[in-house]
Amino acid sequence: MSTNIFNTESLLFTPAIPESNAIPIIFAFPNEYTVGITSLGYQIVWATLAMRSDLQVSRLFTDINEPLPAQAELFGFSVSWELDYVNIFNILESLEIPIRAKNRWGKNYPIIFGGGPVLTANPEPFADFFDVILLGDGENLLGDFIDAYQEVRGADKQVILRHLAQVPGAYIPSLYEVIYESVDGVIKSIEPIDKDIPAVV
Repeated sequence: MSTNIFNTESLLFTPAIPESNAIPIIFAFPNEYTVGITSLGYQIVWATLAMRSDLQVSRLFTDINEPLPAQAELFGFSVSWELDYVNIFNILESLEIPIRAKNRWGKNYPIIFGGGPVLTANPEPFADFFDVILLGDGENLLGDFIDAYQEVRGADKQVILRHLAQVPGAYIPSLYEVIYESVDGVIKSIEPIDKDIPAVV
């Protein structure tokens, strides 16, 4: 599919002109453009991001993308269907970004965050692969999430994640310990690793 399709879109909002120091962010839908563009949730979240002048947003689908930043700071996924799960891995691998969050330390990898009905309904199966999972309506969470990131932009990743954990609805899997009832996967409890991390997301 040609990237010219982006130029033929009729938008119901006016994207902001990014500031010179805008945060470079990739916002991905892990399926083809014709599938993702019909997702109302994806479109609402994209519009919410694109109307902020402190963000430089690039959209990415499995078959097409807008020009991507050389060094994205944030990389978001909107996940609407479980079957798109594997496409998240394919996208990350194609950009030479480690799949597992624990392997994304020590280099300037972007903060990988995700949201959408699949992650909100049951985030734990995806917890190993995301730095941040936004639970609930993205249009209500994103403002606080981006504002919180701005406050610690440029800091050490651990500092950033601990700060983002204070945002209601932002689940940082690496800052919580999951205890299972048994090997069949039933969760007994999810506890913060220390007292500075909220017990309730």
